[in-house]
Amino acid sequence: MKITFITVLVSFALVLSGCSKDEVTQPEITDFFEVNGCTSPLSDNYDPNATKNNGSCQPTDCSKCDFFASISNEGFGFDGEELGVKPGDIICLDGAITYERPILFTNIRGTADNPVLITNCNGQALVNLPGRSYAIGTNYSEHFRITGTGDPDFEYGIRLTGTNGRGLDLNNLSTNFEVDHLEISDIGFAGIMAKTDPSCDDETIRGNFTMRDVSFHHNFVHDVGGEGFYIGNSFYENGRDLSCGNRLPHDIINVKVYSNIFKNTGWEGLQVGCAIQGAEIYNNDIENFGQADRENQRNGLQLGEGTGGLCYNNRIVNGNGNGMNVLGYGDNLIFNNIIVNAKRNGIFCDTRFSPGDGFMFINNTVINPGLDGLKIFAFDLNNKAYNNTIVNPGNYDVYENDNSDTKPEDAYISYGDKTELSNNYFTRDITELHFLGDSNLDLKADSPLIDQGLDVSSYNITFDFEGRLRPAGDAYDIGAFEFQQ
Repeated sequence: MKITFITVLVSFALVLSGCSKDEVTQPEITDFFEVNGCTSPLSDNYDPNATKNNGSCQPTDCSKCDFFASISNEGFGFDGEELGVKPGDIICLDGAITYERPILFTNIRGTADNPVLITNCNGQALVNLPGRSYAIGTNYSEHFRITGTGDPDFEYGIRLTGTNGRGLDLNNLSTNFEVDHLEISDIGFAGIMAKTDPSCDDETIRGNFTMRDVSFHHNFVHDVGGEGFYIGNSFYENGRDLSCGNRLPHDIINVKVYSNIFKNTGWEGLQVGCAIQGAEIYNNDIENFGQADRENQRNGLQLGEGTGGLCYNNRIVNGNGNGMNVLGYGDNLIFNNIIVNAKRNGIFCDTRFSPGDGFMFINNTVINPGLDGLKIFAFDLNNKAYNNTIVNPGNYDVYENDNSDTKPEDAYISYGDKTELSNNYFTRDITELHFLGDSNLDLKADSPLIDQGLDVSSYNITFDFEGRLRPAGDAYDIGAFEFQQ
């Protein structure tokens, strides 16, 4: 099934992740950005003849570059402070160069209005470093963008491959950055790692450092041994016990992860932790996750400890773990997601650091989970499950024949007493739902899901998986798709 990356025409007026109504802003989903007055080659408004800063807006010939990253391959790192990099400068990776060493960007400091741009020119820049621990890294840097939009002939103008550790490592107090249009493959561990783990250096711990205003979009990560993206520390509540005592990991405020593609990941496709406020995870496509089949490391999308906010319109297909593993803040709104053929639970939800009121699962479609459709262990919170379609959970036969008090119907949604269920549709026979096709889960006009959902307008869910108006008929439809009358 081809996923459609949508433009969401909605402002979420919910109090999520500690944000007030005024603080929750409309997500911006766009295929291009303006840098120093020059639009990206992906923009319909792109003008290759325009000029800015005495250079062409078309960086293919490298004429607009202020600096080059390790062009001689003689140096290990690129120190922006030593080299005099200023806000708005452009640092280029030259597609004609063979990069033989990792590129470590240190002290790259732009401003919110004028970030430093790190991009490709002269074709696709390839950093292929077998045996190295990473390809590109950042230290002590803020207000920068790493983008592969430097040459209009390449959708992913920066390609990282071959390392035994990480492709891109955003480390050591790096914050306020954007990463887009990178292809990362054949990496031993994580495609992108973005976190500063707590250490005995007081600068690294919660309260002294916060990662803020970061986004990851339109990247392609495939064939990696660990996670596709590993954003934030995994142990928000308890941190790490070190020689200097217990150290807590930093918060992440305002993170957007959208319109990325993940295929063939050894561990999780996408994992986000410590994102206590302003997290939005949407329009991602995750396929063949958890290929290493390692216990507790094989889920499609993981909302880790302390991660709250919005998670919607993600497609998660074929993997060895849970389609979605939710250990979040407890204010999570999870809707319009499609999860197919997860070998464990479609969605598994448990409390870790979860001080919020409860988890909300609305208008999701879960098909053929190996165990339960939606399994909720967050017993002390006020959880809600509305308008979900769940098809053929594997545990139905198990519960029917195990001679216990568990009913076969519990395989659809397993939950505690404080979870409120309404207008969900359960079936073992997918044909009765009248989808358009085996891989097209949109609805035919005679689908029993049409107009049978609960009114969830109070959650400002006003669009479906394809970005179309919801509701389109007399009432909300059940599941991720809304039939257009």
